[in-house]
Formats: sequence, C-alpha cells, structure tokens
Amino acid sequence: MKKTGKGRASASEREGRPSLSVLPLEPDHGFSREFVAALISGHPEAFVITDKNFRVLFHSKKVSELFSKSENQLVSRSVFGTILRIPAGDLPVFREKLNNIEGHELSMKIGLPDNNTYAEVIISTLQGVHSGYFTFTIRPQQTDRPVIRASAGINPIETEGIDNELSMVIGQKRTDGGVLFSIIEALTHPFYLIDISSGKIVISNTAARDFEYSLKSSGCNMRHKPAFCAGDVSNCIHAAVRSTGSPVRVEHTYEKLNGEKVIHEVFGYPLPDDKGKPWLVVQYSIDITERIKNESALNEYRVITENLLKNIPGMAFRCLNERRWTMEYVSPGCKRLLGYRADELTGRGQIEFNSLILAEDRERVWAEIQTALQHHNFYRIDYHLVARNGRVKWVQESGRAIYDSNGFPVRIEGLITDITNLKTSDEKLQRELAVNQVIASAGLDLLKGRIRLPQLARMIQSHLASFTGSRLSYLLTHDKSGKFRIYCHSGGDEVSDGLLVTPERLKESIFGQFMDTTGPEIRNDINFKGALPCITRQSVDILRLLSVPAVIDKHSDALIILANSDKPYSQESIAVVQRFINLFALASFRLQAEEALREAKLKAEESDRLKSLFLSNMSHDLRTPMNAIVGFAEMLQDAELGRDEKDRFLDAIIKSGDSLLHLVNDIIDISKMEAGQLQLVLSDCDINALMDEIELTFRQELDRQGKTHVMFYIQKGIPDTSFMVHTDTIRIKQVLSNLIGNAIKFTDEGFIETGYRIDSGKLLFYVRDSGIGIPEEYQKLVFERFGQVKETVSRNISGTGLGLTISKNLVEMLGGKIWLDSFPDEGSTFWFTLPLKKMQANTKLQTLKSSGTHRPDLSDKCILVVEDVDTNYFYISSLLEKMNARVIRAANGRRAVEMCKTDSSINLVLMDIELPVLNGYEATREIKKLRPGLPVIAQTAFAMAGERERSEEAGCDEYLAKPIRKDDLLETISKFIS
Repeated sequence: MKKTGKGRASASEREGRPSLSVLPLEPDHGFSREFVAALISGHPEAFVITDKNFRVLFHSKKVSELFSKSENQLVSRSVFGTILRIPAGDLPVFREKLNNIEGHELSMKIGLPDNNTYAEVIISTLQGVHSGYFTFTIRPQQTDRPVIRASAGINPIETEGIDNELSMVIGQKRTDGGVLFSIIEALTHPFYLIDISSGKIVISNTAARDFEYSLKSSGCNMRHKPAFCAGDVSNCIHAAVRSTGSPVRVEHTYEKLNGEKVIHEVFGYPLPDDKGKPWLVVQYSIDITERIKNESALNEYRVITENLLKNIPGMAFRCLNERRWTMEYVSPGCKRLLGYRADELTGRGQIEFNSLILAEDRERVWAEIQTALQHHNFYRIDYHLVARNGRVKWVQESGRAIYDSNGFPVRIEGLITDITNLKTSDEKLQRELAVNQVIASAGLDLLKGRIRLPQLARMIQSHLASFTGSRLSYLLTHDKSGKFRIYCHSGGDEVSDGLLVTPERLKESIFGQFMDTTGPEIRNDINFKGALPCITRQSVDILRLLSVPAVIDKHSDALIILANSDKPYSQESIAVVQRFINLFALASFRLQAEEALREAKLKAEESDRLKSLFLSNMSHDLRTPMNAIVGFAEMLQDAELGRDEKDRFLDAIIKSGDSLLHLVNDIIDISKMEAGQLQLVLSDCDINALMDEIELTFRQELDRQGKTHVMFYIQKGIPDTSFMVHTDTIRIKQVLSNLIGNAIKFTDEGFIETGYRIDSGKLLFYVRDSGIGIPEEYQKLVFERFGQVKETVSRNISGTGLGLTISKNLVEMLGGKIWLDSFPDEGSTFWFTLPLKKMQANTKLQTLKSSGTHRPDLSDKCILVVEDVDTNYFYISSLLEKMNARVIRAANGRRAVEMCKTDSSINLVLMDIELPVLNGYEATREIKKLRPGLPVIAQTAFAMAGERERSEEAGCDEYLAKPIRKDDLLETISKFIS
C-alpha cells in the first residue's frame, strides 16, 4: 500500500474505498481537483484514469463521444463494464496481469460500438508515490496498419513530466502536438505559466486570451489586497506565490465589456525545478459564477428546509430499513411528539426507535412497510408510539424507500404525525353511534308498546355495564305509593329486581347520600363495604361509584348508580349515562302519563267525548316530537349514513326532545299546582309596561294567524304612568296570555279587548272577545281539566284544554279569583282579581325620586338603541321619542359598530348585551376604539352579581338592569346629555 505524503495510509485506503486524495490533486502537489478534471476533460484523445479497483475517476470528453455514455454511466463504474468487455472466465487472469504492469504498458485491441472500427487500448500505471492508479488511452483504428503509440505511461500529473515538457515548450516554443501543450491549449479555462523570477507570462492558452479580450478591466479588486499586490490579478497571484512559496487561491469578480460580472476561482501554484527551487507559477481560473449562485440558492433552500422541519407538525425522519429502525436523522419535532431530543434518537447511544413502538404493533408495522417497499410504493400506516412520559399516542407514518443500485430498499425517509385526537374523535363517534342506536331501538319499542319499565331498566343497565365496564348497577325511581322502586343489575349476585323500598330504609344505605342530589357525582375512591337493599349477600364491596340523576323541573325523577368499573369514571361516562337515565325518566313519565290519562278517563265517564278529545290532543302533542325522535333514530341505524346526515338527524332528535320536555313541564305545572308544590316569585311589577308588552305580542300573533281584521285593544286603569304592584310578574303574564290566546282561538271576526282597573281595593283584569261564546251548561267545565267545549271538535281547534285550568290555579295562588260571562254567538268576558299590594315606602321613594329627576332636553339628540327584541325596542323608543329624541335602531352588535362608525350624529348608545352576530360587550369594545367619547349605557336582562363589573370592563359608561323604568332611564341619560 502506498503511503501519503506524511507516511500514513489514508482513511479511504484503510476502509477500502476509492480515494482521490492520494492523486496529486491537492495544493501540496501543485494541482487542484478542478484543474485535473479540466485537464483530463480537454484531452484530445480518449483518456481514462481509474483507481486500483478499476473504477473510473476521470475521463476525457472523447470517451463519452466514443462509447456514447454519459458522465453518470462512466464515473465510479468499473472500466470492465463500460469500456472493456472481458469474458467472465478471463477476468481474474486479466486483473492479475494489470496488477503486475507497474512501470510497463499493456496493449490490447477492442471493438467499438459502431461495429465498423476497432481501437487500441494502452494501459499503464501512474508512477511514483501515486502507484495503484491506472491510465487507459483508447485510439480508434481504421485499418490494421501499425499503431503509433504515445510515450509510455502518459502522466500529465507528475511534476517531473511537466518539467520535461515545459523545457521543450519554453526552449523550443513547441506547438507541434506535445501532449501537455495540447492539453493546456484544449482547456476551456484560462491557463498561464508565469516565470517566478521575472513575473512574465511564459504560456497562456486560447481560453486565457479570449477571456482577457472580453474584460473591461483585469485589475485586482479584491476587498483585502495583500501588501505586495501589484494591481493586476496575475501579478498579485505571482507576488503571493513568490513571497510565500505556497499555493494561493482567491475568488475574484471580473467585469466584462458587456457589463456582465463573473466570479472566477483563481489558483496559483509554485512548480519546482530539478533542484527543488520554485521555477514557474501555474495560474488557472475557473468560472464559479453559477456555483456561487447555486450555493446561495442551496443555502437559502437549506435554511427554508430547516425552518420547515422545525415547524412541521410532526417528526420528519430518515432511518435504515432494518428491524431496529436505526435513525440517521430526525427533525426537532421529535421533542413535541415523543419528548425526546433529536440527539437521543440518533448517533451513538441512541434510543432504539423500534422499542418506542407499542409491542403489539411492531410486527404489523414491519410487515406492512416491507410489503409496500417491495412493490416500490409510497406507504401510510397508523400505529402506537410510547412517549418519554409513558403516554401512548396514535401516530400516522408516511414514507418512501431509498433504493441501492440493485433495487434493494436500504433507507426510509418520511414523516410521523400525532393523530391521537383524530383517533379519539373517531372512537368517540363510534361510541356515540352505538349509544344512539340503543336509544333509538329503546324509543321505538317504547313507542310501539313492546316494552315496559322493568324490561327497559334491565336493557339500560345491561348496556351501561358494557359501555362503562361497571359490575354493579342500581336504578331507582319514585313509585306512586310514595316508596322507591329499585332495579338491580349485578354480575353473579342474586338480586331482587323491582324491589319496593321505603325512603327511610333507602336513606340508611349508601344510596341515601345520593337521593336528593340534582347533579352527577363521581366517587373513584369511595371504598365502601356494606349491605345493599336489593342484594341478598350480607356485604358488598364498592371501590368506585358514579351517580347520575334525571332531573325534571329541578327535582330528581330517577337515579342510576353504577359501581366497580374497570377504570375510573369520567365526564365522558357521565355524558353517556345521563342520556340513558333521561330516556328512562321520560319513558317512566310517559307511561305514568298514559296511566293517569286512562284513570282520568275512567273517573270522568260523563265527559267521555271531551276526554277522548283531550287524549287525542295530548297524544298528538306527545307523538309529534316523539315521531321525529323515533323516525330519525331509526334512520341512524343505517350504517351507510354520512357524517353530515348523522349530524342533521341528531340535531332533529335533540330539538324534538326539547319540545317534548316543554310539554312535559306544562303538564308538570298543573300537577304541581294540584299538589300545592308550585312556588311563586314575588317582585315589583309595572302593570302598564306589562300591558304594552302584551299588546305588542298579540298584535303580532294575530298577524301570524292571518286575523288582521280582528281588532285588538288594551285599556289601562291608570294611564300614562308606571303602575307598580308587588306580585308574580311571570304568572300574571301567563294568565293573561292563556286568556287572550283562547280569545284569539275562538274569535274570527270583531274584536278582542283586555285591560284592568282598580275595583274595591283590588286589581280587576278582564279579557273580552266577540267570538263564538260558551253555552251556560258548559261554563263550569271550562276551568276543569280536559274541559274544552264540544264546538271545538267541529272547529278542529288544537290544544290539551289545560290553559284555563292552569290560569284558575295561578289566580287562586296569587290570592284572587276568576270567572266568566258568556253568551253563545255574542262572545265571552273572562274576569280575574288580584290583591292590590303596593309597597308604600317604595312608592314614596319612587315619587320623590321622580320629582327630583332631571328631564333632559333630547331635542335634536340622536340615540342609538341596540336591541334585537321588538317589544324592548318599542318600549324604550316610545319613552325617548316622548322626550323629542331621534331614535335609531340596530338589531345586532355588528350593525351597531357600523352605524357608530359612519353616523357622527349619534349622541348616545343604549346597548343590549345578549345580541346576535356580535354581543353587546364586544360591540362596546369596538365602538370605544372608534369613538372613545361616545357614551354607552348597558341595558341587560342579566341581573346577576358581577354583571355591572363586566359592563364596566367592556367600556360601558353606565349600567341598567331590565326591566328598565322610565325615571331610571332618564336619570341615567341626563348624566351624559344635559
């Protein structure tokens, strides 16, 4: 083995790889790689240099032309597979001959690709310290005449050979085809030989002369000129080599006559004479303009790529295609994905990536990837990875293979992304679909009467045990006897299903602490041991527990308790269980309602027709939303439904469920009245404002029903002022709405009038209509349950007939009474009284406050009222217009911002908070950015603690809580408009 200049074998030689470093290509030997490549490329003959393994290192252009092969088809490939076709059996002997020709030549003849000519190949070795490299000179022959060979072992690289050739060139000015001179002249790069003593150019090739002629100036313009620079690049190179005795390399920018600027890499090397003293300076330059541009573009691309890899959502990687998946590169995203740094997954001491794949996924991952790579396909696969913190993540890996020359996949490059949330969403969707299918099936069975409560309880408990992994389940519901009925589900235990238990006994058990709850509770560490009412064993161990009630009208109607699940209960568990217990409660209520209807029918045989009508209406009102629930629930069982269709069906089910719940609450209202459980909420009520709201609401209702020819009037007993009484505002409005709604239902022509007056120290309300009237024999029935009059059958009037019953009970609860005057075909008048409870202290305070209130002059003032509810807007605008204000309206927050931006005449804004498009707080913030000095007064129905602070934080200047009184509004406005 040859040694390097320092007497040591190179790393490439030790590893058995082809090396260029042992060729005379580095500055200490006089020539750079670029020079050698250019020198060989321009060789006038077909000339090849190979390494000791006969792999092509350099070749002249003539070789490519002669054998019709590209650069990639020649370089680094064996000369025997590209140029010399040696039979396989003769190849070992031929190689042995070549390895023994050092200092000699070997000549052979080969056929050329055109089959009409042949060539002589002269093979020799590079001499001296660079032995182990071979040269091949290929000379085409037309006839069998003797071949004229070049000098043995052409070696344009050796210093000694160059010296001899230069002697001939300098001494004789040879141009007769000397090999080196021919090579220099054929070079496409500027080349000079400079006398080191005088600095005169001895030889320059055509490329150098052409280049000089194209330049605007050849002066040296290097940024950091050496002190010995003589003002010319060649002089500068010569001076630098002469003063240092070492090779010089500079990058120099030349300007051509056409203004184009080119960058050249200029090299200068000293050549010693036979005594070792510097004799000549070799100077040549290579145009590297494109390379510089490419390097700049490459650096920019590298920066962009690095930034992209840093920010890409996931981990880009390159690894070996072997079972350990040894990583050669991973992007910084590995830290976010797995918690490991890039250097922990690559390099020495790396964490084996295969060990991070969940054990049960490893074989599948290997098999699926290899199958794809064998078919040269891009692959995508989902599997689990275990992060540093132990968390198991779903990931998706996409990648492709890098193949070797034999087509074997040696490496893989790709991207791994976290899809845990996506997978979790899919799993939740599947669970949601399963729950919906069960609920749909149960609802269908319930509607068709194919299931009763005990069967429904067992079905619900069985499915919940499966969904939550619970081993114990207890479903409690109220029984009409006043006791609790318990449905038990316990794997392996003997149970008493449907057992009736007294409230006292229930409170003594673990169930007692959950009986009165109105919300779900999770106890994942309860660790209870004791007896349970429905299980015959003496003691039961409960480690974790979930309690979920079904709450109707703020009271628990049913309760389910699940225990001893495989894993802790969660909010997701609550969501699933809540839907099942709600289904049971609604089913229980429906069955109870049906039973109550049957009993009522038996007790009121004298009014069978009216009760049948009630049952028909009730069934209609119950079945209408139930029909949507069941219909869409059945459609959800179709496995081919798309996601959008499922969402629409679920939305319809939810809305229909809400409608059904509203009907249930109405029925519960009257049931609670009869049980004395309905609670009143007393507060100050502005009767006149209430009447205004009633008028607006029912004028719109008449329009909606197409009864615009029916006149509607209101009469205020105390007009033009607010009239405050202490009562339940909501319930008074409910009574008036029921009575007016009845009047609209039975009045097709004429009028409807409502009003109040003070009579004998009481408030007397009335609702009068010119409708069909009620015969005397039926007048006592109208306030009874199910008491619609017979004419409603022919008129096809819908309704349950509970409105008047509810009104009667509400009036009596408020301390008044209700009655009617009616004549068939003339109309009816419903009367009711209420106690006149005026708060004297508050009245005086109100009077004083009103008398002292400054009434601002709002003439020529523009007030923007931001309000989406028509009644609220009309109330406020009426007050303001009486004060001569110009009132404009915005029905949503976004419109309010636009109006404040474009209309500078606005002096004040009354801002509602609960608005469509953009809520009042956000709208106020934007308005204050546009017009900081414009007063904004919040007016909201939210009267909870902290609401004033929220309005101030949003930028509101003042705050008013609904209902808004006239004096309060005017006093507040007067703070900002005098």
